[in-house]
Amino acid sequence: MVKDLKIYGFEMSRIAEVYLSTLSTLMTPLGIERYFFPLIFLSKNSGKVTQKDLAEAIRRDKVYTMRIVDYLCDKGLIMRKQDCNDRRCQLLEVTAKGKELVPLIKEGIEKTNEILFHDFSGSEKEAFKVSMNKLFTTINTMPEPKYIVKAFKRK
Repeated sequence: MVKDLKIYGFEMSRIAEVYLSTLSTLMTPLGIERYFFPLIFLSKNSGKVTQKDLAEAIRRDKVYTMRIVDYLCDKGLIMRKQDCNDRRCQLLEVTAKGKELVPLIKEGIEKTNEILFHDFSGSEKEAFKVSMNKLFTTINTMPEPKYIVKAFKRK
């Protein structure tokens, strides 16, 4: 039996939970508490992508993506517009309210990073970034059995 066995996946999921909870707390007064990355992605591609495109970009299934789109629509941050080239498709367009919110979300991400990395030196932050990139590289070279979820690094 291995002494002091570390289950890094559990620890990383806890870090992600705290990170997203901190960001959510900062963003709640602005009227949004989740789905920050999809809104940032849509702001860069406003009026050019469908719900299916969004699902592929964020690596989520259609049902989960529909929940994201419904949430962002209900908040008045995006709207569905009929694609003039294909009546079956709807393009997702960020509203003026959504566009105003994106820089504030980016500020919230910077603030979250400051809060959670305040005890890290500059070189430790860089080492963390390098380690995360190395881990993504390793994961992306692994074989993909049906039971392994394909990880990806957001750019």
